[in-house]
Amino acid sequence: MAAPLIVALAALAVACGSHGSGGPDAPPAGDAATADAPPFTGTCDPTSGPQCSNCRDDDDDGKIDGFDLQCTGPRDNDESSFATGIPGDNIDAINQDCFFDGNSGGGNDGCNQHVCCLLGAMTKDECATKLTGIVNNPRQEGNKYNVAECFAPLGAATVPPQCMQVCGPLTPPGCDCFGCCTVCDPASPGTCYDIALNPTTSPGCSTETLGDPAICKRCTKVPSCGNTQCGGDSCVLCPGQDPSTLPASCSGAMCPTGVPACDAGGQCPEGTYCSTGCCIEAAG
Repeated sequence: MAAPLIVALAALAVACGSHGSGGPDAPPAGDAATADAPPFTGTCDPTSGPQCSNCRDDDDDGKIDGFDLQCTGPRDNDESSFATGIPGDNIDAINQDCFFDGNSGGGNDGCNQHVCCLLGAMTKDECATKLTGIVNNPRQEGNKYNVAECFAPLGAATVPPQCMQVCGPLTPPGCDCFGCCTVCDPASPGTCYDIALNPTTSPGCSTETLGDPAICKRCTKVPSCGNTQCGGDSCVLCPGQDPSTLPASCSGAMCPTGVPACDAGGQCPEGTYCSTGCCIEAAG
């Protein structure tokens, strides 16, 4: 479902292409070179590319493209929120699909499950309560809920191999396949929350409201699908996390095992994009 999270690693910020006249990647006048950062894909189109791949600070927050906390990936066309800006995306409040594959719907990757699985509901009544403010008739939708059909850890169901193979590699560090991510508050180093990024689940959630669980809904990760571990001794940066908050024992490591770090310029091998300092596979 969404074209993917997420990256706020200002410590690696560098210029994205030339800022002089005639540079092919030069942002329009007015974008500060000191705030510029490489785009997700290693190249950018300042004129027509998606907001999260155009080397511009579209929401004027001093963070550009892959270094903006609210960019979920190279196809994300909304730098100002956790929504993706992709037509047809982020529209289903009940059926949760792969959040990071750049398309909506639950039929093409085997990742579909009820939103109450993500929100940690153990009963139908608890599900209906958690759906208040998300759907028009939470009681009706809650009655459709069966915790046994949730992918682990809540229920007995396991994540389909197709979902793990298609969606797992696309997820940024700190996230599961369904958009449950550990997001750290840039204004409060060391303070992090597990939140549901899907704007249909967490309407109004932004970097300014991360601390409010009524707005940024808390979620339960499915650890078997995605790069769910971050922070602490994992030595993997969570979205928005200050690198200085990792333990000294990490010695500069900040990516999941087997996932290379972006280089000093934020660049990654072909077919991957820089997310939270790590080279994540791009959706095909």
